[in-house]
Amino acid sequence: MPASAAAQDEVPSAFDEDEREIVVTGSNERITTGQVQRQVRDIVVRTGNMFESPLARWEDRLCPGTIGLEEDFAFALNARIRANADALGIRLMDDDCRPNFIIVFTEDGGQMLADLMDSNPEYFQYLNSGQKNDILEPGPVHVWTGIEPRTLTGMPIAQVRNLVNPPVMQVSAAHTRIYTTIRNDITTVMITFDRDAVRGMSLRQLADYATMRGLAQTRAPDEPVMDSILTLFDVETPPLGMTEFDQAYLRSLYDGIPNLPGFRRVGGTTRQLRLMAEEAVEMAADSDTGTN
Repeated sequence: MPASAAAQDEVPSAFDEDEREIVVTGSNERITTGQVQRQVRDIVVRTGNMFESPLARWEDRLCPGTIGLEEDFAFALNARIRANADALGIRLMDDDCRPNFIIVFTEDGGQMLADLMDSNPEYFQYLNSGQKNDILEPGPVHVWTGIEPRTLTGMPIAQVRNLVNPPVMQVSAAHTRIYTTIRNDITTVMITFDRDAVRGMSLRQLADYATMRGLAQTRAPDEPVMDSILTLFDVETPPLGMTEFDQAYLRSLYDGIPNLPGFRRVGGTTRQLRLMAEEAVEMAADSDTGTN
């Protein structure tokens, strides 16, 4: 059976939209598995076949850097992103490193990136027109993510700008329906915030928003059923930081090997939500025991 057919056969179980409920900590609200999975699919930026292709994530060491803020504020913003990444098991560079996760506060991020595309087109040579348009889409935030396809052992795969001479690599790999022979590594990220749009927002909100946009390829959900920091610029009263949903999605994305098909990360989010609920119950029980 071809690998693609095998993956499609497994999709229904991974996207099982049953009515099992997930309890949201600190609330009486109950969300079904199907609702969570639909929201995950809604926030994922699809650069390929989501069912079969691995979702992009960081495997290299991470070094956040901020431009356009006072030094103390920039340090606090970077520290928050570092803490978020460390909690996911992402390796970090030392503080004096050369940034590969860059946050820029500017007057007009869209224009800044448009000018960069014009002056340095080689930086964007492997992006198609649709991807470039997505980067420049009007709004208060713009995200430019560098993705490098690699083998399952981390060897870079050559990229081309045409479909005539596709790259060919010979690698040893076991035949399996569980994971793919390639992975997609995030190697660089630039996130721009328009200054006027972030007035009144906290550093925690901005750092957590940058975390969700930069450690994964995501976007704001159209009709959220669970709170998400991704709605920071879209709702009147946004969350104060990453929510349970956000944490569960990132935990699923960074759980296990990097070359699992994307659909497995969707089902993994509901699993992580249940684990987080169990952890909260255990912590509450330990707290009560300590108090007594």
